[in-house]
Amino acid sequence: MRKTWLNKILRSVFTKLLIIILFTGIAVNLVAGGFFWIHRSAAVRPLNQNILQYANYIIADLGTPPSLERARQVAAKAALQIYFEGSDQSWATADEIYDFKKAYWRLWGKNPAVSVGRYHGHHFIEIDHEAGRFVFGLDKSFEMGPERIRLVVILLSLLTLIFIGAFLSIRWIMQPVRWLGEGVREVGRGNLKHRVPLKRSDELRELAEAFNDMTDRIRAMMHAKEQLLLDVSHELRSPLTRVKVALEFLPEGKARDSIANDICEMEKMINAILETARRHHLHGDLKLRPTDLVSLLGEILPDYQNQPPGVRLEAFPQTLFVNADPEQVKTVFRNVLANGIKFSVANSDPVRISLKSEPRQTVIEIADNGIGIPAEELAFIFEPFYRVDKSRSKATGGYGLGLSLCKTIMEAHNGKIEIASKPGEGTTVSLYFPE
Repeated sequence: MRKTWLNKILRSVFTKLLIIILFTGIAVNLVAGGFFWIHRSAAVRPLNQNILQYANYIIADLGTPPSLERARQVAAKAALQIYFEGSDQSWATADEIYDFKKAYWRLWGKNPAVSVGRYHGHHFIEIDHEAGRFVFGLDKSFEMGPERIRLVVILLSLLTLIFIGAFLSIRWIMQPVRWLGEGVREVGRGNLKHRVPLKRSDELRELAEAFNDMTDRIRAMMHAKEQLLLDVSHELRSPLTRVKVALEFLPEGKARDSIANDICEMEKMINAILETARRHHLHGDLKLRPTDLVSLLGEILPDYQNQPPGVRLEAFPQTLFVNADPEQVKTVFRNVLANGIKFSVANSDPVRISLKSEPRQTVIEIADNGIGIPAEELAFIFEPFYRVDKSRSKATGGYGLGLSLCKTIMEAHNGKIEIASKPGEGTTVSLYFPE
């Protein structure tokens, strides 16, 4: 039990991220602290080792009275600047030493004869000696010499490597989130066969397993729904046939005609259901070949020219070839054009067929000026048996299978169908054919 609990904590995404953050913080602190310790040690080393004795030794070495030439030699060797002010002379080994006049000063320990000062990174020591006043300055060039520049470069390189390592580690841990995002997009496109990889042993693996189980259940429900429609449709054929036979023995009249019409409508619906189901398995049965869409439309349009408001072909080239099954594409065009004419006002502008420019695909747009579709209905119009007219009146015709069939055919061609519509303004259907 305890081992399971420990494994759960160690496999947690939160724990992994926390460990990475902690190690990153520790590494940054160690590197930065080490760098500044080395830098500080190098910068103050000439002054930390018996600084007063060292300064007094230099003063004694300069002689009495202090020699400027000797001071310049000592300053060059020790990376120092020296200023002297006595009763009868004053001099400096470098102009930078005069910054001591702008420095902030404080006593060195309890010795009133020694003070230390600092101005813009320039450090000074002032000693009141019997020969006069001495000021020693640490050479500024010493602070950022080649050695220190090398240390800065090393520091920045190490920090960069640490942060890159932390980033790559977190990215590796969070990779399943990207897999899940891709899975959501694929399912959104209708690809319920997509599987999210199961390559980890933490909570994200459990989430991926749940996602895959969900898509499996959705696919099973969709299959059960389709199978139910098929089974019911097949089972209805036999009783319909018996009713038709019995109908022949009824005397002529309105009752018989009404029953015959109902039976005919039921047969059409059953045939439409079975045809839609058959088209769902077109992917391996398509007879793909180079197909001229302009020629294809030319064969179809005469059937709709005399149906108000008519159809108009706009801005098409002489030929427009795509790789498609011409008979299936004809079915799509016929369904979309029939809907456009059916839901248009008789005296409105004709249904327009135009070509839209898109990279790596051919897009045919079919637009009408009809009654339009409410925005809340657009998400469902490709569902089988779905109709915007909830009364399902015979006056509006159809069984709600036409657009579902178009979607199936377009997806079988690795294309897609999209619809944009506004109530009272019309509907535009876009058919996407890949190159």
